[in-house]
Amino acid sequence: MKWMRFRVRTNAESEDIIVSTMSDIGLGGAEIEDKVPLSGRELEELFVDEAPLPVIEDDNGEEDLACLNFYVEIAEPDANRAGDGLKLIISNEEEPVTPEEVLTRMREELDSLRQYSDIGEGTVTVSVTEDIDWRDNWKQYFHKFTIDDVLVLPSWEEMGEEDQKSAAYVLHMDPGAAFGTGLHETTKLAVRALRRVIDAKKAGREAGSLSVLDIGTGSGVLSILSLMFGADFAVGVDLDPLACSAAIENRDRNGHSGKEMDVFQGDLIRDEAFRAKISGVTSGYSIVVANILPNVLLPLTPVVPSLMEEKGVLIYSGILISIADEVISALSQAGFSLQDREELGEWCALTAVR
Repeated sequence: MKWMRFRVRTNAESEDIIVSTMSDIGLGGAEIEDKVPLSGRELEELFVDEAPLPVIEDDNGEEDLACLNFYVEIAEPDANRAGDGLKLIISNEEEPVTPEEVLTRMREELDSLRQYSDIGEGTVTVSVTEDIDWRDNWKQYFHKFTIDDVLVLPSWEEMGEEDQKSAAYVLHMDPGAAFGTGLHETTKLAVRALRRVIDAKKAGREAGSLSVLDIGTGSGVLSILSLMFGADFAVGVDLDPLACSAAIENRDRNGHSGKEMDVFQGDLIRDEAFRAKISGVTSGYSIVVANILPNVLLPLTPVVPSLMEEKGVLIYSGILISIADEVISALSQAGFSLQDREELGEWCALTAVR
């Protein structure tokens, strides 16, 4: 799949208004490059693994420079009539449009913004890229690493002698186009809590299978590790189809089958039919783990009990320490008792029992 990139040079103060304006003409989402440091709250809302943020290579010493990259899918050749030339797919058009049309609309909107706002240079440049460019960019940032005695190993690296001696578990994992390599502090917290809970469940369990529901599975790190730690089966759920594809690929890469780990795309909070589908996989999940943001964890909390077995355990990570009390309060209101809390850096993970 190929994409056309429309790159707008502007200033940091105009990022939001330009992103909003371009959304109105069908260019949803933007990759933002600037020199403005992220606050703790913004880091929480961004919540990507610890790859470096994009760098503006041609800043010419402009401290306030910002570049916004909008990616538009290029239509397949058979979607166009012969001789029509290149066409693009944008969200508010039923038929593909030409790059010239998109560029004209962008420039018109930028000229309109200039009438009442200083948007800086406001120029647009165009280039073509492919999905593989984005996937391969991860390789320069993502190297093997450990979480305690778990070695996370991408396909383009090999185990060394020291790795073989120290690693009790080896997770073969490529991030692909999805978030979630396991490198982020919140993932480390979730992995440690998941391991403790599975060990405790196995030690005290007399009968029945041990099941894990991984909400916001990303690239499948927690689902796959739960199987390695001793769970009988896991279900990963994510809103993003790219994440679901990455999780399935990583599941297969680690030698697990669909019977051991299944992955579903959908919204557990708003979609009752989807929630019923996930509930129907088992009579109640032994463990539910969610390594996502509090703005998702909070509305998720009231619906989680319906997915769990009696005395099931809930693990929440992705929580800034500064707002942990708000999440703890929501858990209490939903009938959970806090069992454990672990902190790492600015983040914490909470373990609660239904």
